[in-house]
Amino acid sequence: MSSDTEVADTSIRAALTPQLTRMLLGIGASAFGGGLTMALFVVYLHSVRGFALQTAGLVLTYQALLGLILAPLVGTIVDRIGPRPVLLVALLVEALATLAFGLVTTVPQAVGVATVMAVGNAGTWPPQASLLSRLAQPEHRQRVFGLQFMLLNLGLGIGGLVGASILDVQRASTFTAMYAINAASYVFYFAAVASLRGVRGPEAPEPDDGDGPGGYREVLADARLRRYVLGALVLLTCGYGSMDAGLPAFMTTVAHLPVNAIGVVFFLNTLIIVVAQVWVLKRIEGRSRTKLLAVAALVWGSFWLVVAFSAGFSPTVAGVMIALGFGVFALGEMIFSPVGPSLINSFAPPHLRGRYNAFGGLIWGVSGAIGPAVAGVVIGGGWGVAWALGLTVGCVVAAAILYSLRHLLTPEEDGRAGPSAELAVEVGG
Repeated sequence: MSSDTEVADTSIRAALTPQLTRMLLGIGASAFGGGLTMALFVVYLHSVRGFALQTAGLVLTYQALLGLILAPLVGTIVDRIGPRPVLLVALLVEALATLAFGLVTTVPQAVGVATVMAVGNAGTWPPQASLLSRLAQPEHRQRVFGLQFMLLNLGLGIGGLVGASILDVQRASTFTAMYAINAASYVFYFAAVASLRGVRGPEAPEPDDGDGPGGYREVLADARLRRYVLGALVLLTCGYGSMDAGLPAFMTTVAHLPVNAIGVVFFLNTLIIVVAQVWVLKRIEGRSRTKLLAVAALVWGSFWLVVAFSAGFSPTVAGVMIALGFGVFALGEMIFSPVGPSLINSFAPPHLRGRYNAFGGLIWGVSGAIGPAVAGVVIGGGWGVAWALGLTVGCVVAAAILYSLRHLLTPEEDGRAGPSAELAVEVGG
């Protein structure tokens, strides 16, 4: 047993080159900064700056939609000039916009700053995913994306706790200070990315990929990406897209739990991810990625089944059921978050990796728009249990779609062959 653990630990350390370590620390720092004011965009504009609630919500919606529109363009730029300069510019833009957001007092100012923030947000994910893939060896990418997810949750969790203890809607200065610290965290991340060496310029195409960068027509012609995006869109709509807005609504209006129970449940979920992510990474190493994605989908489906049944019990019992179920949901998160991005980057041609990651990243924004809208209508109409059961069915459908992707992939792309698979066999004994 001890030798098995030693091999796995060495594998994790082998993935963390000095450059990757610096970049992951930058990601964790920016997550901490974001956690300070996480989910308080509308609250800040409404309760601190006195905007009408509808106006504050529209500003947030505008920012999200603009980010979706800009993401494909960012992917193209990444492929043309390389991920590092795009990420550096995006981080500077985010730092300036975040600092300015803590000082807005009028609607035009808020819209202007939200526009700049949308540019920074849209310019972060495609180059970040592309740069991580470029810095990591193919057999290490899954571990790297998993560690990224763990650090994101750790940063957001700690930042959220710090922000909750300091922020006061009666004192605008507390928000101004937190947004300034958030801006500084982006500067720290900028310095980490600026320190990277040997990753300048765009990636050259493979010999069989043509003579130069292709457009989105080539990206969309890839049946593997289309199948993945369809399955992941269904899954994320029934997962994160429904969790962030729908679960709190279900807990308070259907299960009749107090509002403070929401924070406890979400904190436990984050804590489990931070504690168990490395353990999960070791267990999924070298296994079929499509099978793992299907498992993640079924795990999320089982969670929503528990949520549906919780409505038939007292608030105390329902709260325990949802909390325990959300812990299981975290297992699905810890599988999907490293496997999904590593799968895309396993079959993305290097010179099109920016576009592939941009297109794959769009599903987060789209599912984040669909999920809350459906939850609001269905739960608001008194169909909370039916809503949860429908999400269970959606997760099963997503599992079938994602597993069917297996037949379009090579064993190496699916993670069933190559160095990581050989390591899994060695560790498994």
